[in-house]
Amino acid sequence: MKKIFYAIFVLAALSACQGLDQEPSTSISAETAIETVTDLSYAVNGAYYQATGRGQMSLVAELAIYADELGPDSNVENGSGQYAQKIHERSITPLDSWGAYAPLYRGIAAINKALQKAEALEDQEGAAPYLAELVGMRGLFHFHLATFFAPIPTTGSANTMGIVLSTEVYPLDYKAPRATLDDTYKQIVADLTTYINSGYNKEKMNGHLNYWAALAIRARAYLYWGKYAEALADATKVINESPYKLYTLDNYVSVWSGDEGDEIILQYAQDDNYNAQRYAPGYYMHPDGYTEYLVTEEFYDFMTADPNDVRSKLVGYRDGKGPAGPYPLKYPGKTGSSVPLYSHSVKVVRLAEMYLIAAEATLKTSTAADAVGYLNTLRKNRIKDYADAATTDIDDILNERRKELFAEGQIAFDFWRNCKTIKSGLGTYGPDHYQNVLPIPKDEIDICGEDVLKQNPGY
Repeated sequence: MKKIFYAIFVLAALSACQGLDQEPSTSISAETAIETVTDLSYAVNGAYYQATGRGQMSLVAELAIYADELGPDSNVENGSGQYAQKIHERSITPLDSWGAYAPLYRGIAAINKALQKAEALEDQEGAAPYLAELVGMRGLFHFHLATFFAPIPTTGSANTMGIVLSTEVYPLDYKAPRATLDDTYKQIVADLTTYINSGYNKEKMNGHLNYWAALAIRARAYLYWGKYAEALADATKVINESPYKLYTLDNYVSVWSGDEGDEIILQYAQDDNYNAQRYAPGYYMHPDGYTEYLVTEEFYDFMTADPNDVRSKLVGYRDGKGPAGPYPLKYPGKTGSSVPLYSHSVKVVRLAEMYLIAAEATLKTSTAADAVGYLNTLRKNRIKDYADAATTDIDDILNERRKELFAEGQIAFDFWRNCKTIKSGLGTYGPDHYQNVLPIPKDEIDICGEDVLKQNPGY
């Protein structure tokens, strides 16, 4: 597994045109000794910085809207030919996916190195919460990799390969095969569970994986894994016990202009000094940017059909240098930023999703009458004069997810894990289509060898 980090080092050395590989003052290099709790805190920050990436195909760039681009509601008109358009057109090749793959493994390597170096600090006051967070982060980053580079377990795909699991510091010449899909999810859940069981970090932690975020991510992982009772338990615990609250009719629209909000459980920082770039989601969904994420006219009509639904105000027609049309309005640019469209922290998980997970998991383990209660609570905070529904079904829940979570990297995954076919202007794609997952980068397969590291079928 260490091979990838050697290759990253070589590529960074050769790619001087991309500028210096700078880290923030609150991060620490993987080669620096960790001798104090302050050093350990810097190592945590550094791992986030490594994993989120600072370029194309990273978590704060195209990956943030990957599932939207492949979903039924996105549109590209006269795009700029960047990677968001390639995702939308399903033209990503093994030569394109390095930016999605390498930063996450670089972050995991930093975590494993920090955990190894900080063993002597285990009994030092203040160290334990950071050590627990690092383990949880490892589960989170593995989950991201599994989401993009392996099929979702409930799709019924014939591809049962998971990802390469990295859980320790490896020698430079170590070559690792892909784990099974089941073992991949076992490891993800195990790391998140270790963090949750520690009981640390229950306060809000902007930009960090706290206790509640670990529970929320585990709920999502369980849902993808088809373990619905476990997903329900985690989601309801976040709903009932966490410090987060649903947005209201009065503040739902305004919260998208900043990084503060009662629902934000986890987000990845993006501001003038941290990850600011043209590849930010907001730049893809604006006529003055890359114009590679518009919404379809059908989705615009779907969203605006009920003017009492406050979410109808988060799609709208825009004019600018690029094509006019209906765009998502969830990333308007951060208030006060020097270049607003470059900087807007990416929402990873919000409280609203926990209500939607609870509804779906209840539907699949109990009754529609029990499930609809979670939807009714969410809708009362979104729709003026809403009257409770008496029942629901999976299509109703998926439509609610489309309304609530569009432009947040969810919708295609929602369709696939429920074995639904996606119809778009480019064609019809089933839940097991090979291009639903990204190809393993060619450089990584060349380093490890095809006999060790298998490519996803179809590539």
